[in-house]
Amino acid sequence: MILQVGPSDPYNDAPQIAPGTLAETLRTVPEPVSLIATAGFDILAALLETDRALVRTKIARLFLIGGRAEGFLPIDPRLKARYPERFGGAPDPAFGRLLTSGEGVIWLPGDVCLWRHWDEQKQEATLLSTLPAFCLARHPEPLPWLRLFRTVPARVSVDESGALTELTSNTPNPNLYVVVAIDGAALSRFLGAERVVS
Repeated sequence: MILQVGPSDPYNDAPQIAPGTLAETLRTVPEPVSLIATAGFDILAALLETDRALVRTKIARLFLIGGRAEGFLPIDPRLKARYPERFGGAPDPAFGRLLTSGEGVIWLPGDVCLWRHWDEQKQEATLLSTLPAFCLARHPEPLPWLRLFRTVPARVSVDESGALTELTSNTPNPNLYVVVAIDGAALSRFLGAERVVS
């Protein structure tokens, strides 16, 4: 089962839950879920700190979408010019605590996972952030996604403000997995094929 806290993209049909109902929802789900979080980081971090047992028993994988990896991962400089909003703003201490929690985190940095999908029916491009996480969450077996997503084990550290201070990939002691690249063209072809089939 997949649940989402925060805004989602078109094509992502994961059930959305309000941040304020997160604990109640987790207590009622019959099995561990994959949780995609684009908002409500403060509530999720507080839940982790007050009821870590609930988080550990009910969240199998936590997909965190946001934050910035600029300065730690190679980023196409054209992205900053096209999407300056993804590179600005203050760090979030709650997001930083979740990143370093070690609780099955898969991080999709907001400045790396910028994927534009061209919709033939609408004849427009849409910037999608949560759909890659939805695809990864939908199939627990990672092999089908290896050609679409480059995900590596990493160890990250943050300061008190939530700003990233260290990111070491392929470390023997990771505290999360980070998506460092997306093959947008291949993902668009996959999405087109899925829509034709369904």
